[in-house]
Amino acid sequence: MKTLLRLTNIRIISQVVFLGLFLFAVWASWTTRIQGYPVSRFLEIDLLVALSTALSTGHIYRFLGWSVLLLLITALFGRVFCNWMCPLGTLHQFSGWLVNIRSVKERQEQNRYHHRQIIKYSILFILLILAASGTMQIGLLDPIALLHRSVATGISVLWDFMVSSTSFTNLQIAPGTTERLFTGSFWIGLIFILIIVLNIWHPRFFCRTLCPLGALLGLLTLFPLFRIHRDTNLCTDCDLCLTRCEGASSPEGSLRLSECVVCM
Repeated sequence: MKTLLRLTNIRIISQVVFLGLFLFAVWASWTTRIQGYPVSRFLEIDLLVALSTALSTGHIYRFLGWSVLLLLITALFGRVFCNWMCPLGTLHQFSGWLVNIRSVKERQEQNRYHHRQIIKYSILFILLILAASGTMQIGLLDPIALLHRSVATGISVLWDFMVSSTSFTNLQIAPGTTERLFTGSFWIGLIFILIIVLNIWHPRFFCRTLCPLGALLGLLTLFPLFRIHRDTNLCTDCDLCLTRCEGASSPEGSLRLSECVVCM
């Protein structure tokens, strides 16, 4: 029971649950299997969507108020969303686990902080400037919008094709639809595949280097109430913490709170 309740196991369960909820929401939204547009709940809690919308329109829409919940969670616990709730973050970690052929030493080197991780803050700044000028482009790299676009226009077609030859056709995202045409679906699918494949070269490359939502949450994680503590008197400098560090947040030295994704 104690093993089951370890924070690592609880995190994995949380990742699976939120990824499952997201995929179900996309599936249910496509043909309105349930009332409303449930996948929008993930966008409504997205703090970057709320901030960009407010900057571009001058209004804070009612349902985007849910993002305040994410703001509070981040202020209290750090970038919990990135490694506990974000469906795209879960896919990155899972794909990285599948191709984990590196030695312990190689993993430690790959998980050290790299100066390119500052790129995501530049991307965030540019996207917010564009939003303030009336141009909403956050959907290009916002993880929730990016994954929804990829699933709805790319993965869904492949899924329906595979399911159509089975007895589970009721699980199709667009049942009864023989042909669908999406503008730009090739590039959408290619970009999605690329950011997943990049995990082979560098673990969680998108999360560490490109994700504007992660950058925004990182800026709000400068003074969390709870954080990892390294006792320099007890530390043996074995670098074991680097082996599993998902955010490349320098756990072996002076922890970079803005990069820590609370992987536990």
